[in-house]
Parts: sequence; C-alpha cells; structure tokens
Amino acid sequence: MSFWLPNIQDSSSPRYAALADAIEDAINQKRLHPGQQLPTHRELAHKLGISVQTVARAYAEAERRGLTAGEVGRGTFVQYLTPDVGQGYVAETKQSGVIDFSNISPLRDDLHVQALKSAFGNMATGSPLQRALEYRPSQGLIPHRQAAATWLQRHGISVDADNIVITNGVAHGIWTAMASVLEPGDVVGTEALTQTTNLINASVMKLRHRGIEIDDQGIVPDALEEAHRRQPIKVLSLTPCYNNPTGSLMGESRRREIAEIARRNDIIIIENDVFGPLIPNRPKPLCTFAPERTYYVTSFSKAVMPSLRTGFLCGPPGTASRLISRLRATGYMANTWPAEILAGWMFDGTVDKLIEWQRQQLSERSKLLKKTFSAHRLVSHPYALHAWLTLPEQWRSQTFFEQAKTRRLLVTPPDPFIVGRGEDPHAIRLAVGDTVRDKHDFLAGVKRIAALLEESPEPPPQVFQEHA
Repeated sequence: MSFWLPNIQDSSSPRYAALADAIEDAINQKRLHPGQQLPTHRELAHKLGISVQTVARAYAEAERRGLTAGEVGRGTFVQYLTPDVGQGYVAETKQSGVIDFSNISPLRDDLHVQALKSAFGNMATGSPLQRALEYRPSQGLIPHRQAAATWLQRHGISVDADNIVITNGVAHGIWTAMASVLEPGDVVGTEALTQTTNLINASVMKLRHRGIEIDDQGIVPDALEEAHRRQPIKVLSLTPCYNNPTGSLMGESRRREIAEIARRNDIIIIENDVFGPLIPNRPKPLCTFAPERTYYVTSFSKAVMPSLRTGFLCGPPGTASRLISRLRATGYMANTWPAEILAGWMFDGTVDKLIEWQRQQLSERSKLLKKTFSAHRLVSHPYALHAWLTLPEQWRSQTFFEQAKTRRLLVTPPDPFIVGRGEDPHAIRLAVGDTVRDKHDFLAGVKRIAALLEESPEPPPQVFQEHA
C-alpha cells in the first residue's frame, strides 16, 4: 500500500484527537477507502514524530467512531462507508432499450390499478377521509395499529396494538429501532453480505459494523459466537427471509439456534421481514423465538406495491415509548394515507389477493431462471423478488457488471452489500420483479445474460504513458 501520512501539525486539538479527525477527513475525501490498511502504530508514530501510545489512542478513537476496525495479528483497516453506498448499481429511472435486473420491486398490472382506484374512492368520504387527515398520534392511528396486530397474529406474532409503531416502510423501521438501542461506537452485526440499509445506518450512526459468515441459511451460528467472543456485538440486524442479496432462507431450527445465542450473550435482534409476507407456510419469524429482545419490522412495499410504504415495527415489551421518540425525529409520524389504504385492504381481503397474484408471477419467473441457468449455481426461491447467480470461473463480478452494461443489461454485483473487508464473491444479484415487467423482455434478458456467461471477459483497455 502507498503510505498515508496526515498533517496534524496545525490542529489545536490533542494529538490523538487530531489524528482521529485526520482519518475521518481522509475517508470523507476518499483518500482512504473501505478495506484499506492503515500504517502500523510504530510506522505512523515514527513518521509523525509522536508516541506509539498516541497513535494507539487515535486508532481506538477512530474505531469508536466506526471509521476503522482492528483485527488481531493483521492490523487496522478502514471500514467507514459513506451514506451514498450502493449508488451507481441501481437504475433510478427507466432507460430506453435497457433490460433492468438491478432494482428489487414487486410486479403489478391492472389488478393493482383497480385496487387503488377503489381504495381512493372509499377514502374520499366519511371516517376513512378523516383518519387520512389526522396528524397524531405519532405512534400511528389506533385502527391502523389494530389492523397491524390482527395481521401479525395471523403470521404467528402475538402483539398488542399498543406495542406497534407505524413507520414509512421497513428501512424507516430499522433506522428507528437502531436509533433507540445503539450509540456511536457500538457494534452491530449483520450478514457478511447485507442490505444497504444496514451499511448506510452504520455509516451515519458511526457504528462499528461486523459482517458475519453466512451459508445457504444466513448467519452461521458458530461464526456468530466467535464474532461476539472477539468483540461483543450489541445488535444483530438480520433478514432471515430471502436475505438481500444472496436470497438465503433461514430454517426454523437455525432461527431457534440464533435466538438462543442472542439470549445467552445478551444480543439485541432486529428482524427485517420485508419479504416474509410473500412466503406461504413460511418459517416462524425469528422474534417468536426471542420476543424479549427482538425488534420486528415488516411492510408491504415488496409483497404488494412499492408505493405502499407503510411498515409495522414492534419491539420487546416496554420499548414503544422509546421507539416513538426516535420516530418523531424523522417526520413526527408515518404517512396516514397509505396506512389507511393498507388497513382497508387487510379488512376486505385485497392484500391477500394481491400477494397471491404476486406469488404466482414470481413462481413462473423462478422456473424460467432455473431452466435458463441450469448449468450454473443459482439461488432462486419460488416466491423471491431476486436471485443470486454465481459466475463461471473466468468472470469477476465487477467485470461482468461492466460488460453487461455495454450490452444494455443492468445487474447488481456484490460490492454494495459487502461489509468492510468481507470476501468479494463472484456472483451477481438479479431482480426478477417489476423493473422488467414484460415477460418477453424478461426471458430475452435472462437469455442474453446466460449467453454472456459463456463468453470470455474482454481485456481492459491498456493505458500507455509517455516517458521523458
């Protein structure tokens, strides 16, 4: 590595604080990058003319801020990720002539349009309209929380409406839960490949983020025990149903084992169940095995429609007031309009109808994927909105991503999901939902991806420099 040397001479702060500030500034200015190793204590002390103890104190402060991670016997590495993590890998707008497998979004058709028209009509007068105009309570309107409680009880989660907080979707719920239990410098553990929400939250909240080894069922129990032994984990933020990006589905015995490890080591759990409603006869939610320490979050933006950004957050008994205080900091309360629509749909069965339609469509696409990529390793569950495709030996994920773009195909490499210096698997995520709405385009796209898999990567352009 090139030797990084900060300038701390002009700082009025104590030397250790000035050095920690310099590390943070270098990361923000992209002069230090995630995964980069910092100089050893002795090297940097010698170059700066300060004591080894001062460098050690500065590195400890940088780790407390969530900027770096120390690994015994290996050194100190940058792990701070900026809040724009993941940008550039997901298309924000539809591009003409491009087949887009980058953005996870549920399918929709006229069935959804008619459901919305009917909902708007029902909400135009009387009590529904009055509820949609309400501005309090911050926790969410009582009828909406009662509908949420009824829905959760149908899925094995026994919770009172008074213990539910209505949020603007799962990402909002996860942030609210994290903000209620974590302080800067605390350690949050996630899957080694995790959703970008966890990466962004760890960055903004100045948390120390630890990626834990995963297999086809998610977090590996022995790896969780070892990670906690090396550095105590305060919160474990997981997606047991269809991890994003790997698509892993955690079985009930694994969930029970993870819950017991958390209980034994006093680890708080945040369970993201945004994909759970898509799975018929699904495994019991993780929170049912450790209700005294689990914050459970779900929504319907993935199972029904993306604009239905209403989420349900419930924590252990006695935590609602703290969750509400954190939620107020992000907009005082969740939007009542989609919450009113969702409550009505739960009552009249529309949600069940739309979810069942979604399952049928996704099941058909999963069959197409498995048939097209039969010669390759593919994780594709019948009701999942994304699949995880391992690339052939000749391909690296970033190279495949870039060369697919030249052929007007958008896929997602693992880069935006990797925690710290975690392993970079040679695989890509394929979104199978609404970004490719037309079935013919979907099949044409996966066939073009399959054809590219069989090719050899094009060599990168050579750059020649003139020498005097």
